[in-house]
Amino acid sequence: MHSSVRNKLITLFSIALALVVAFSFALDSKQQSTTVSKQKRAFPEFISSELVGDERDSRDTQDLTLADITQHPYQLVNVWASWCGICKTEHAFLLKLQNKGIPIVGLNYRDNPAAAINVLSNDGNPYSKVISDPQGELALELGVIGTPETYLVDADGQIIKKLLGVLNESVWQDELARYFNGADG
Repeated sequence: MHSSVRNKLITLFSIALALVVAFSFALDSKQQSTTVSKQKRAFPEFISSELVGDERDSRDTQDLTLADITQHPYQLVNVWASWCGICKTEHAFLLKLQNKGIPIVGLNYRDNPAAAINVLSNDGNPYSKVISDPQGELALELGVIGTPETYLVDADGQIIKKLLGVLNESVWQDELARYFNGADG
């Protein structure tokens, strides 16, 4: 009788463990996938501080506006945070794009500025400018759902596309490369 109860408990535990493992894999793959939506709306007007690292004195901090992030025919605005594990997944690819001359502006979302500067100092900085958004006010106006998100913005300040999730080689080739003269990732 005891072995029957023990076998049932082992079976129940095994099923529960299998469900937890399956859910974990499903959640991880969901976070790694990217959803693309076409947008035709204006990037919100804003005035925000620039996140600066050790290479510049913090007293030299300047305010950034929409004009500072629309200096190219197309640019990417990447929403990220030092606490975002998925953001770390795409960081190396962003550096690769930067090395190819792709203009990328960072939007540091609800983050500790020192932690964000630390990530950029240690892992490399793929951004031409980084907008500091510690309270998430600009992100709220943009409609940010989570990190990472990447917006394709044209020189007129219009959002062309919004990508929710990791920007990688496949997403780059399928969705964005053609806007940058077919630049390879």
